Amino acid sequence: MTTTTPSNLESYYATHENDGLAKPLLANEAPANDNATTPEAAELGHALDPRHSQGGKAAAGRCSTLQTTAALLTLQLGWGLWLLPCDFARLGWIPGFATLIILALSTAYSGTLFTRLYSAVPNAVLFGDIGASAAGRKGRALVYLTIYSLDATRCIILHLAATQSLFHAVAPLLGPQGALPLWQCSVLVGVVVLLLGQIRYLTQLSSFFMAGTVAQMVALAIVIYDLMINAGRSTGGASQSALPSGGDDVGGSLASSLLLRSPLIADKLFSGNWAPAAMAVLNMIFAYGGQFAFLELITSMKTPARFSAAVTLCTAIMTALYGGFGAVGYWSKGSNVHGIVIFNMSPGLPAQIAAAFIFFQALAQYLVNLNVWTHNLLVLVSRRANNAGSDSWAEDNHAKSTGDHASSHWLAATAFVAAYSAVIAVAVPFFCTLVGLVTSVTYLTCAYTLPAWFAIKLLGSKLGGLEKAWLVFLIPVSIALSVVGFVASVRTYITEASGGEGM
Repeated sequence: MTTTTPSNLESYYATHENDGLAKPLLANEAPANDNATTPEAAELGHALDPRHSQGGKAAAGRCSTLQTTAALLTLQLGWGLWLLPCDFARLGWIPGFATLIILALSTAYSGTLFTRLYSAVPNAVLFGDIGASAAGRKGRALVYLTIYSLDATRCIILHLAATQSLFHAVAPLLGPQGALPLWQCSVLVGVVVLLLGQIRYLTQLSSFFMAGTVAQMVALAIVIYDLMINAGRSTGGASQSALPSGGDDVGGSLASSLLLRSPLIADKLFSGNWAPAAMAVLNMIFAYGGQFAFLELITSMKTPARFSAAVTLCTAIMTALYGGFGAVGYWSKGSNVHGIVIFNMSPGLPAQIAAAFIFFQALAQYLVNLNVWTHNLLVLVSRRANNAGSDSWAEDNHAKSTGDHASSHWLAATAFVAAYSAVIAVAVPFFCTLVGLVTSVTYLTCAYTLPAWFAIKLLGSKLGGLEKAWLVFLIPVSIALSVVGFVASVRTYITEASGGEGM
């Protein structure tokens, strides 16, 4: 979802040090159970933990509310941003802003809910600990299934994002006869990621991650400028609607032309074609996604009770940016914008530069997710190998950092992740469709279904009647949205794979 940096998310990954209900290791503290040998030991946090990866130095102190807000923005504000103009185009002005407001309020509420869940389980380190307290091993297993699925599929999404960005940046330079096919761009991305992925400690790539964040901001400025100066024109440069050049009713004609190009409610909603609108809602949920890391960020704060304030502030900033950018894109391109708005820019050097910048953004995000998921994957494989008595993949102890894995194992695992991501990215080369699939299967569950269930279990006596009814209502609604979103994603993929128009 976003370009992440070790400095911003160090506390998030560091708290995964032990999966039992251990206090997270912070500055000037000794590890309470560093020799733990439980099956849940050594989670993904050690991939970025500077205490293990760089001389055992203690992490910095706990975060303030503003620092946590900055970490939340880094975590959440990413590729979902580029989909907002398309989302507005599939919904229209009224449903688009209504959905944005509902998701903003829901996200702010989820910050409050996670804060209260942490107060109910104050020794929790991971969201899985909350699940275990609420529903035992089943609750922990459901959390891990969701999070691991998210890790695996985010690599595919980011591989496709990097592949399409590279294609749009390079293709115009090679000309119509020499343009690289998408599969070749996917292979190139896979090779680059595989090579850079062998740098195991992401703190050594911090400059690259910072470049990814800067690249996103530069690309955003280029896109907004292009949208403003080319308002009302298609990607081919032709005017989408004939605007009057004079007369007494110029203002009314301009307003009518704007509504014709950018209607209050998308035309497809009136025709009964609900799949594009459902996909747009899923894209927006993806843009606000981040609840999978809320618990870990809470444990890093000086005052965990202030986490809800950090989420509210972050959500307000995101909503202003999402709403503004979505509105500008929809106003400029109307219903003709499809998918990632950068790929809808007027052909030319600015479009290529913007695509090149977001290639670096996608690559930076990809490397973070590749590193974390590879570490998780090797830990899981090692546990299974140890239980089965196999020597080839078994390790003497549960790896506490990426450096604890054998080099050959790390190479094989990163190659596997890069390979399946490359293959699926080519097989499903539709960014919005992949986002819809992942959101329907993982993000909705992590953001709404599981927290609502755990809150009913852990906060039952502290919940008011109205709030409890809302949480009980939220569980089947979020599951129903997941099912509808999955069906819409499959339908959209079938349409796009057959050459039709999807998102």
